Amino acid sequence: MRSKTFWCSFILLCGLSLPAAAQASSAPELLWLTEHAPNLALQVLDINETTFRLLEPQLQGIKISRQQATTAQAAKLLQHRPNVCVGNKLPLPERRSWGIISLQPQVIFPGLRLYVLQSSGLRSWLAQQASNKPLSLQRLLSAHQRFKLGFNTDRSYGDQLDPLLKQAAHQRNLFSRSGPDNAGGLLQMFSLGRIDLLIEYPNVVEHYLAQLPKPPAVQSFALQESPALLPGHIICSDTPQGRLLLTSLDQAISNVSQQRAYLDAHLQWFAPDLHAELTALYNQTYGTNF
Repeated sequence: MRSKTFWCSFILLCGLSLPAAAQASSAPELLWLTEHAPNLALQVLDINETTFRLLEPQLQGIKISRQQATTAQAAKLLQHRPNVCVGNKLPLPERRSWGIISLQPQVIFPGLRLYVLQSSGLRSWLAQQASNKPLSLQRLLSAHQRFKLGFNTDRSYGDQLDPLLKQAAHQRNLFSRSGPDNAGGLLQMFSLGRIDLLIEYPNVVEHYLAQLPKPPAVQSFALQESPALLPGHIICSDTPQGRLLLTSLDQAISNVSQQRAYLDAHLQWFAPDLHAELTALYNQTYGTNF
C-alpha cells in the first residue's frame, strides 16, 4: 500500500512540475519591429537593420522574430504586447510614457539639415537668412515667404522641431507625407521641385539622390533646432519581459560598439566626406578611439 501511495504521489508531482519545467526551459522571445517595406524603386537605407544584425549574436538564448511596423503602429504594439522592441528612435519624453528606453543609443546621426535645390530661387534667400550661422526654422516659418517644406508625419525630428512642424499657423508652408517609404518618396518629390525644402539627415539625402538617373545639385543649411548629434535608441515594452530584453540589448550594445565593425555598419551609409565627423561623434558616444 505504501509503495502504491508513493508512486501515485511521485507521478502526480512529476505531472504538476512538467508545465513549470517546460516554461523555465523555453527561450524568451523578442519581437523586433522593422521600419521599412520592400521598395522596387529605391534601395532602402536601413542602418537600423545593419547594426541590429551585429547585436543579434550577442542575444544568446533569445528567440527573435521580425515584424514591419510604422512608428504609430510600433507605439501601439509596445503598449499591448509584452515582448516588443523597436530600434533607432529618439529618446523623447512622450515615448517614456509607453516604453522603456535603452541606456545607450543603438545608432547615431549628425544633426538634421534643411535642403534646397541649387536651382531654386529660395537658395539666395536662405543664405541671407543664415549669414554663416545655423538657420532658425521658427523664423523661416514665420517669414512672409512662400514655400513648401516637406516632412514625414511617421517620424520624430526631435523635441524642438516636432512642435514647429505641428503648429497649425505654419500649415500653409508645410507638406506632410506618411507611409513606409516616406524618406525615398519625399526625396523624389524634392528632386522634381514638387516641394521646395526638406528636413533630412545628410546620409539619407545622399543615399536616395545617388540612385536617381540625374540627381540634382542641392545645398543644405544647419538648423538651430537640431543638435549636432541625434541618437537612435531602442525602446521595449514596459513589462518584465521587456525589461529583461532591454537589459540584454544594452549589454550587447556595450560589447559590440567597442568593435570596429559596429562603426563600419554606420559608415557604410555615409559619404566619405562625412566619415571623420561621424567617427568623432561615435567615439564621443561610445568612449572609443577609432
